[in-house]
Amino acid sequence: MFDLIVMVDWSASSVPRSGADSIWTCVLDASTGEVDVSNHRTRWAVRQWLGELLVAAEDRRVLVGFDFSFAYPAGTAAAAGLRGAHPWSAIWDHLARSVIDGPDNRNNRFAVASELNAAISPGHGPLWGSPPRSCSETLSATKAPGFGHRSGRVADEFDHSAILAEFRICERRFIDAGLRLSSTWQLLGAGSVGSQTLTGIPVAHRLRHEPRLRDRVRIWPFDTGFGVDPTAARDDSVVFAEVWPSALTDDVSLHEIRDARQVLLTCRHLAALDREGSLGALFDPPMTEDELSIACDEEGWILNAPSGRPESDGVGEGLELGVGELDRRGGDVVLEVSDTRRAGNGQHHGGALQ
Repeated sequence: MFDLIVMVDWSASSVPRSGADSIWTCVLDASTGEVDVSNHRTRWAVRQWLGELLVAAEDRRVLVGFDFSFAYPAGTAAAAGLRGAHPWSAIWDHLARSVIDGPDNRNNRFAVASELNAAISPGHGPLWGSPPRSCSETLSATKAPGFGHRSGRVADEFDHSAILAEFRICERRFIDAGLRLSSTWQLLGAGSVGSQTLTGIPVAHRLRHEPRLRDRVRIWPFDTGFGVDPTAARDDSVVFAEVWPSALTDDVSLHEIRDARQVLLTCRHLAALDREGSLGALFDPPMTEDELSIACDEEGWILNAPSGRPESDGVGEGLELGVGELDRRGGDVVLEVSDTRRAGNGQHHGGALQ
């Protein structure tokens, strides 16, 4: 299905960084099997590198995996008063406008988190995990007041329409399989992904709207819906997907840096699935009608999430889950649908890569 498979291990570092806990990428050419593992010191550098890579691959199908969350739990956009064509795109647009991320990695992510919290409810939360210097009346160092988090827009104490969960549906699949993970709300601490999400979504947004790429880039499952072929049979399609590299069993012989090993392992594994003809199943996971609607409109999905089938052993289709905590820096009725596309939104809007 794909000619190139790219995996990006993100970092929210506030200074240029190389080696461990920095940005690593892997590019695998399906036709030759060649791989290229690279380290990038800043988010500006990797954005420019990835943009040029995708432009150069103009006649090739490319899968790009990112290891940050593409969305927040259902109700977040409404609770924050964000409006757009879809809740997920309202959040993407807001973060692209609000997050200032310089060429030296200095950024205002904690200020953006504090402002989002203030828009959602009085007091602390739902975003949490701040260094002491960035704590405020709305952003705390620890998880407070907890979840479900009641939005200030709730009409009364019996209105549950704007109570925000700690985890998305796809994340709960991992919890139900007995695995620990950090919530997208958590910005700081071991295994946290919240800061990566705040700094990563604006980069994906800019690449999606870059004039040379905007007709090709599709965000799974928001633009594509669920189906075994997210490329819509286009020879030049670029698909962005949320992936967890830590779901694969580590092989310490591959590289001394864990992040480098993860991007290499993930690319090789996804390429192997593609050769076997089983990669498409990951893009069309079984779920209920309610789950499908929420995933396509707001929460997104993780490519290697466990299936959630009653007969499942908790292991995601095609990707072997490792044991222990998943580091993201690292329904009860199954809906069987045979359509090649389920839901999804294909709208794109122009804009320059800044």
